[in-house]
Amino acid sequence: MLQISFFVETWQQAEEDSIKYKSENRDNSQLYITAYVFIVAAVSLIISDLNYYGGSAASTNLILFLDSPDIKSDHPFLWSIISAIFPFSGNIITSGYYELFELAYWTAVKVFAYLLLPALAVAIHPKLNFKMVGLSFDRDASHLKIYASLFAIVFVIVTALSFTKNFSEYYPFYTQSMRSPLDFWTWELLYAIQFFALEFFFRGFILQLTKKAMGASAIIAMMLPYVMIHFGKPMPECFGAIIAGIILGTLALKTRSIWAGFLLHTSVALSMDVASDIQKGGLNFLKMIFGF
Repeated sequence: MLQISFFVETWQQAEEDSIKYKSENRDNSQLYITAYVFIVAAVSLIISDLNYYGGSAASTNLILFLDSPDIKSDHPFLWSIISAIFPFSGNIITSGYYELFELAYWTAVKVFAYLLLPALAVAIHPKLNFKMVGLSFDRDASHLKIYASLFAIVFVIVTALSFTKNFSEYYPFYTQSMRSPLDFWTWELLYAIQFFALEFFFRGFILQLTKKAMGASAIIAMMLPYVMIHFGKPMPECFGAIIAGIILGTLALKTRSIWAGFLLHTSVALSMDVASDIQKGGLNFLKMIFGF
């Protein structure tokens, strides 16, 4: 289990490392890098917002574009690219996979905003590299026990919440996930991909690249937008995001890695979807997705 001392020691070490770095490097480069990171992060958050490119209106416009013969003829080059990526036959809107296409679009926007754009920002900056954003694997296996303990706690909470009406109505995001194993696992794969992008963005790009200038405060700076992207979800999950942001941020700071956080996030999300679907379909749902 996590102890208060773990947090205190990690935060103190982050503060000491920041003070030491700034005393040895007086060129203010980390201040410029921090400003650079937050500007890129702001652009990423705007692009991915549900009111802009990350929302259903944008995905609906794309679907209408795909299904409109008139627009196809006006944009033959763009249509050929989209056709190669999304080789649908017939009308998407009436195909029965309209919702899955919307979620695939949502995932693609998250990957672009949270992964590709920040990765490009790292690649083009002369003082940044990918070793600095938490992509290395943590070699200290003792930390895995911490993540396992966290998952056990969250799993109990998720199980209890799955009996509530709001929870079962909200999860899974893909309402047709119980239709077939293909539907369920395709959605979970999309879900996992966007979680990797999310962890790279918050616990990698923002946290790891600002810790030298901000010390332990980088955790709080990362946590605030992380909580805000949960707005619109059930209120307990929003409050939980405060705790999750601080805990996952502290662990990422300690381990200098995003991978265990990604596995924890994905495992929790999968358990939430399974718990909700079990409430709706019972053991028949388990037989369907696992084939037993």
